[in-house]
Amino acid sequence: MELLNGFLNILNITTIFLIAGGVFVGIIFGAIPGLSAFTALALFLPITFGMTPINGISFLIAIYVGGLSGGLISAILLGIPGTPSSIATCFDGFPMTKRGEGGKALGIAILFSFLGGIFGAVALIFLGPMIAEFALRFGPYEYFAVILFALTTVSGLSSGNILKGLISCLLGISFSFIGIDRLSSYTRYTFGINNLAAGLNLIPLLIGVFAVSQIIEESSRKSNGLEQPKIQAIKGFGISFKEVLGQLKNFIPSSIIGLVIGILPGIGGNASNLMAYTYSKKRSKTPEKFGTGFVDGLVTSETANNATIGGALIILLTLGIPGDNATSMILAGFQIHGLTPGPLLFETNGELLYALFAAFIFANVCMLILEKLGLPIFTKILKIPTAFLLPVVIAFCYIGAFSANNRVFDIAVMLIFGVIGFILKYLQFPLAPLVVGFILSPLLEENIRRSLMRTNGELGPILKSPIAAVFLIATLLMVILSIRGEMRNDGKKDSV
Repeated sequence: MELLNGFLNILNITTIFLIAGGVFVGIIFGAIPGLSAFTALALFLPITFGMTPINGISFLIAIYVGGLSGGLISAILLGIPGTPSSIATCFDGFPMTKRGEGGKALGIAILFSFLGGIFGAVALIFLGPMIAEFALRFGPYEYFAVILFALTTVSGLSSGNILKGLISCLLGISFSFIGIDRLSSYTRYTFGINNLAAGLNLIPLLIGVFAVSQIIEESSRKSNGLEQPKIQAIKGFGISFKEVLGQLKNFIPSSIIGLVIGILPGIGGNASNLMAYTYSKKRSKTPEKFGTGFVDGLVTSETANNATIGGALIILLTLGIPGDNATSMILAGFQIHGLTPGPLLFETNGELLYALFAAFIFANVCMLILEKLGLPIFTKILKIPTAFLLPVVIAFCYIGAFSANNRVFDIAVMLIFGVIGFILKYLQFPLAPLVVGFILSPLLEENIRRSLMRTNGELGPILKSPIAAVFLIATLLMVILSIRGEMRNDGKKDSV
């Protein structure tokens, strides 16, 4: 009944227009490499000052939904993730585009983005308070174990070579140490370069590793750059209802992974799509197909990163804790209107909360409609000759890198990481573990140091935490299974 009243509160021309407009803005920002939902929210947050609380916060949630989903467009069409949450979408989306199935890849990704978002919305409405209460049990011990498990799982993205995956991950961790230490405020590894004091920003690094390295690779190929893949026409979303049911084995676990990761502050969609992708690859009967244009990989990535939104909103609305940068902007939106998210909000302003639940569901519907209507436009991008398309992509890369902190220095960082990414790809090192290591390392370091401070340097008390123990055991099992799988594959190769 409360949800029905929530829908009635948003069923007016102004609110519907703002939600649809917010989704559209988010899609545009998400699709352009270097920009993101966070960028869009930062730019449009001041506009909500003169709106009613329902309109203003609904508008921000809509931007969040559109921004996280919009990254799939450039990930599939160009092989460049529009946002960090679309990294795993590149692995199978871009190969599908190369063989002429770009339209099908877009259709499937859009559909499962929507379904993942709806799963997150249902969890937010019915399980929010219960899940948030469980997340409250997480302290430094538990966060350390969870993040260590996340870093270990990305070794599964190393294409059969766990050593290269771990080296790439450790390289990302090393880059994250540059700058001022969060706990001691001590400057590390800056080599006297003042611009490095603030550390390396994720956006230039991400653009460099994925976009610039891809541009260098395309430019180095001996071709006229004008040959484009044929685009196959699709009906609906390019997938039958029977095939959708067949994907439940990937959809359900990916949704749960995305939801849980979204609830844990600081991790978010940046890691959930990669963790879900790794999980699906490990349990698949045909793991060798992942990364070759396999629909299962596409479904897994897009389901997880959109389910993450529901998880991030759960912890924001029930505990007042922002799960990532984007939800910190939505929290600011609450504060602009004199509201404080948390348990009391359910009692004092339940009408607003259920209106926001309805707005979240409607934003996902708008995302589905707008991206489906845009399919013909997106696929036409494939008809643009590479010689004309690459300069435009390069220009957006420069804009995206500069807009991160309005520093020319970040453009240099982008170019350097473009070369690093190209070299790693040439040597067949996976790029995803590098990015995940860079993203999660600060949280890992912060929580292990806090844990050791609490235990006076002893590791024993950490293992006494049941949650931490479970994740540490899972980490050990992941390493053992990865090594065992690699040895088995080597044995098959030798027998052939």
